[in-house]
Amino acid sequence: MAAARSIEVKVGLLVLVAAGLLVALVLVMGGVHFGRRFPIAVDFNNPGGLQGGAPVKIAGVRVGQVDRLQPFPPAVPGTNRRSLVRVHIEVDERYRPELHADAAFYVTTHGVLGEQFLAIEPGTPAQPPLDISLPIEGIDPPRIDLFVARAYSLLDDTVTALRSNRQQIGAMVDDLSGVLHETRGVLHRNAGRVDSILENTDRAIRDADGLVNAARDRYVDGAQARRIIQRAESVLTTIDREAPPLSRDARALMARLDHIAQGVGDPQIQDLQRTLREVRTLTERANTVMTDVQAVSTRVRAGHGTVGALLMDEEIYDDLQEMIRDLKHNPWKFFWRE
Repeated sequence: MAAARSIEVKVGLLVLVAAGLLVALVLVMGGVHFGRRFPIAVDFNNPGGLQGGAPVKIAGVRVGQVDRLQPFPPAVPGTNRRSLVRVHIEVDERYRPELHADAAFYVTTHGVLGEQFLAIEPGTPAQPPLDISLPIEGIDPPRIDLFVARAYSLLDDTVTALRSNRQQIGAMVDDLSGVLHETRGVLHRNAGRVDSILENTDRAIRDADGLVNAARDRYVDGAQARRIIQRAESVLTTIDREAPPLSRDARALMARLDHIAQGVGDPQIQDLQRTLREVRTLTERANTVMTDVQAVSTRVRAGHGTVGALLMDEEIYDDLQEMIRDLKHNPWKFFWRE
């Protein structure tokens, strides 16, 4: 009786352990979590095949799960940004300090064809903590299905165009073949000329290379170029040495001129202007006098007036000479008149 009861107890314990393991397995596979979590809303235009209950991972470590997907959510408050799908996720509270303002949220898969999940790049520690009060803009996954659809459409259009233009394409291929055949014939018939052209081209390239080397030796690395550079350096050195004294002298001269200009006041300027007016008046009077002298000289030369007649009339000149000679020989005529 005791042995039968012992067997029943063992079987009961085994059933309880199996039931506990089954419950634990269900809880683990179902993603049931009893710790504290905080919500985050992430906006996507196309989250791919992401579904509710999908895991949320950081560096491959599961830190939460996708709660639900909200299609056509309202715009983000304070902005004009709208999205097609808003993914609500829950992350374990102990990972909140690891998320920063530059964190990135994107959808990826386990391998090439594995289950899709939402991955988080936590960001750099230098950034402030992540603000979860507003929805965060996520990075859309690549649309492989859209790429395949567009590629199929492009291939279908290409095949349709080839089928509808088969004759034209055949004619183009025939023409191209003829052109290649003619080109081959021309090259075969003019093989010698082609070789000559290639040789001349090679010779021209060598000559150009020699010319460049000669020009470099003479005008870049030659003695004349070095002398020119040395002279230029000497001139620059002289300018660098002489420029500061010249600049100081020029500044001193400008300072003196400025001092002189400041020393000349309004009374001095008025005196200078009055002196200039007087000089101008004297100049005008001198010009008038010179004009009168020229007029008198002209009349004298023309023999007008007494002085002109005395100087220019030869008879009067002769009479005066005769009178002076007579007075020299007969001085008594100054005192006695016959």
